[in-house]
Amino acid sequence: MAAYATINDLVSAATNGWTELAQRAAPEAVLDGSLLQLLGTGGDASDWTPEAVAVATAALARLQDALDRASRHADTYLFPRYRLRMPLSQDLVEGSSLPAAVAAIALKRLYGTSVPEDLRRGSAWADDYLVGLSKGTVSLGGGDSDVAQPPGRMVTRAPSSAFDWKSY
Repeated sequence: MAAYATINDLVSAATNGWTELAQRAAPEAVLDGSLLQLLGTGGDASDWTPEAVAVATAALARLQDALDRASRHADTYLFPRYRLRMPLSQDLVEGSSLPAAVAAIALKRLYGTSVPEDLRRGSAWADDYLVGLSKGTVSLGGGDSDVAQPPGRMVTRAPSSAFDWKSY
């Protein structure tokens, strides 16, 4: 399964972009956000020391792992409604708010137990979005025709009865 969000989505979710991600992904080392950005965008890191490149490479792996975990978390909400369509098409995912929601959840998880209150409040919409997708009150977009059914209930439609109660 591919992650629903990219590193660029995660950068957009972070208030301080690459600098914030460098602090979160390499808390035990000093990592320059510009080096992380350079590696994250496929740039040439030959001007940097091998040790700094190794730290940045490990940090990028942590960021991707956070996105993968947040995507699996999103799947727990998506599966009841979209099980017949999973894995979801890339067009459907990209045309929705799912990448931003997954990135917001991944960013929040990168903070561990020290999530600032403003980040907690700012990412609450992502959790609400996933709940709405699961319940069927929110849609992934134009190609989304799946309708959620409450567990243990089924809604059916039938033509009206032609029985004549007056002559009974």
